[in-house]
Amino acid sequence: MGDVQDLRRYGPEYVIRKNKIKICCSLPFIILIIVLSNIIYIHPSFKLKKLYIPVLQKSSNISTNATITFHFSFGNSNPFQDVYYAPINVTFYDSPSHNHSIANFTIPKFSQGIDSEVDRSGTANATGLDVEAAKREIATNGFKVFHVGLETSVRYQLYVFWKTKRHGYRRGVDVKIGDSGAHADFELKVWVQVIVVLVALLIIGLFIFLCCRCIKG
Repeated sequence: MGDVQDLRRYGPEYVIRKNKIKICCSLPFIILIIVLSNIIYIHPSFKLKKLYIPVLQKSSNISTNATITFHFSFGNSNPFQDVYYAPINVTFYDSPSHNHSIANFTIPKFSQGIDSEVDRSGTANATGLDVEAAKREIATNGFKVFHVGLETSVRYQLYVFWKTKRHGYRRGVDVKIGDSGAHADFELKVWVQVIVVLVALLIIGLFIFLCCRCIKG
C-alpha cells in the first residue's frame, strides 16, 4: 500500500511511523554493505609486458656485460581501496626451477589509486648469466626459459584514514627468450581473485535485495 493511500486512510502519524520503521530496517543492511565494500579487497595483478636481454640476440657477438631490461605493470581493480607497496625485490633466474639467480633489482615503494594500472621498468646487470650456454640452448631448442620473481608486501586503504596490516605479495612467471633476446605481453592471471570478487558481489547483491524487500514491505 502506498504512502498516499496510507495517508488518507490512517493519517500522517502512521505514515511517518511506517517510514521510520523502513529506515531502521534498511540501515543495518546499508551499514553492512559499506563495511563489506571496505574490508573485502582484491590483491593487485601483475603483468610482465617486456623482458629483453640484448646479449642473447642472434646477431650479437658480445659474451659479457649482459643486461636485462624489463617492463612490469601492476593493476589495482579494487573500486574503493588504494594499494601501498613496500619496496619490491625483483629476482631473475636462468631456469624455471629458479635455483640460480643471475640479477636483482629493487623497485622503490609507491602507492596506487583505485581501479588503476601502474607501470614500472628498469635495467639490471645479469652478472650471473652464462651467455654462451644460454645461446647454445636457444640454438638447440629455439628458446631458453628464464624465471622472474617478485616479492614485497602491500597494505590497503580502509575508510580513508586507516590502512590494513601488511600482506605478503609474491608473484613469479616463466619467460621464454628466443634469438631476438626479447619476450613481451605475458599476463599472470590469478583466478582466486576472480572468485573472491564474484563472492563479494553475490553477498552485496543479496543484502541489497533484502534491503529492498524490507523497504517495500
